[in-house]
Amino acid sequence: MVSVKVLGVHLDAATGSTLVLLGEDVETTRVLPIFVGPAEAQAILIGLQGLELPRPGTHDIVAQLLERLHARITSMVVTELRDNTFYAELGVETADETIQLSIRPSDGIALAVRTGVPIQVRSEVLDDAGVEIVHPQDTPFSDDEVESIVGEFQEFLATAEPQDFAPPDGPDGDEHDDTPDDEAG
Repeated sequence: MVSVKVLGVHLDAATGSTLVLLGEDVETTRVLPIFVGPAEAQAILIGLQGLELPRPGTHDIVAQLLERLHARITSMVVTELRDNTFYAELGVETADETIQLSIRPSDGIALAVRTGVPIQVRSEVLDDAGVEIVHPQDTPFSDDEVESIVGEFQEFLATAEPQDFAPPDGPDGDEHDDTPDDEAG
């Protein structure tokens, strides 16, 4: 597992799509771009900025619900890239057990930034889909840098073979459902 942080949420000028950039937490040399919907991007930004809205959003309600049920989120992991779709799991601890829930990465990220839970990416996913960068720490990405990252990632997707998307637990997959998740591009 590789610990990552949200480097930014951006609008891709070429496609009009929104994406979140996850970068290695300690020394960012690779970035994982994940295309997300506009509502999900807004939810992530609201969580990152710590804004309190007049009425709570869905992610705020889920975080409050878990707290009132004496449960807590313990982990958020981007687990795989399969068929141009990223998959993730959310660890939730209750008084009786810890469970892993399949979740769209965008929703997991929105919850993680609200609850202070570290975000991780499986090493294989970052190795396969991460884009190498040279960028000063703690400075925002320019539009040109974002376009370059997205372009490199789209090149990877265009030349990827089916085995590049094989789940880590073998060809039959693991505990994921077939619900569409966040797209790789």
